[in-house]
Amino acid sequence: MSDKSKITSLALLRGIAVVSVCFCHFAKPISKGTVAPELFRLIGEYGQYGVHIFFVISGFVIPFSLYRAKYELVDYFRFLYKRLLRLHPPYLIALSITLSIAAASYHYRHLPNPETPLTVLKSLFYAHAPSDNPVFWTLRIEAEYYIFMGIYFVLLSKLPRLTMIIGVPLLLLSSQTLITEYIGLLEYIVFFLIGTIGYQIYTSKKSTYFEMACLGLVILFSFLYYELAASIVATATILVILYYRKPVSHILEFPGEVSYSLYLLHFPLGIKMINMAQNHMKPNQFWILFFVVSLICFAVSWVFWNYIEKPSANFSNTVKYGKARTTFKNYSLKD
Repeated sequence: MSDKSKITSLALLRGIAVVSVCFCHFAKPISKGTVAPELFRLIGEYGQYGVHIFFVISGFVIPFSLYRAKYELVDYFRFLYKRLLRLHPPYLIALSITLSIAAASYHYRHLPNPETPLTVLKSLFYAHAPSDNPVFWTLRIEAEYYIFMGIYFVLLSKLPRLTMIIGVPLLLLSSQTLITEYIGLLEYIVFFLIGTIGYQIYTSKKSTYFEMACLGLVILFSFLYYELAASIVATATILVILYYRKPVSHILEFPGEVSYSLYLLHFPLGIKMINMAQNHMKPNQFWILFFVVSLICFAVSWVFWNYIEKPSANFSNTVKYGKARTTFKNYSLKD
């Protein structure tokens, strides 16, 4: 399958992923109401698999971006620097907002703040997820993936099939060992690999029977060793990336456009608003919160995207590496 221009499905998928995660978190407290509690319970249970969509997307678009930029190993630290410029400033601001909201909340309720100078310091480097914004745990996984892919991509480019024959089994085997306690990426590597093999199929100019077989085996591995819902979502995601070619409306692209900002902010903002409002509402009115809080979080995220995230992305795009001299757009979890 030859290289194409813009992959229209990526923004749509990122939008679906972030909305799923947000709805998952908002639905859990809402399910205590008396209106459609089972529906909100299901949303709360299955929305979490939006994270796996993000992992597959990152597995695809990061090597795809490196491929388009003609990336080489000499560009490794420039690549990491570019990622840092793109993702870290919005994260630090979102972390500050999270800690400020949490501190005010604990002070108001006369409760001890669980965060300490040490945990805050660790949070600066993705080594700790504050209890008031637990979704930050995935950022560490993504950061580890960037460190890994900057090297793995070179092997994949020079010796693609040999790298897959040796590397994929080793990575999958490692995902079932205690190493995952130290390298979180390995616990979820199967989902990134689904995306990465999909990238190889997408950009291949030759027969892809070997790659398709590898993709099938990795997907089978996910069904055998991971949750059924996660495997189904990951499989559907890569199939959409590879074979969906229809245009996506701007309305449907919007959640994907602001997905990083929404992902960073929705938990401390949304959950705090829901918890505060529930004390002054009847259970049969809780469902209203679900929609009102979602709209507020989208609005705040748009402002954050426009004034914080977008400038960081533009600054990141000024950093070039590889032989390419054109600016391209990444479609990972954080873009």
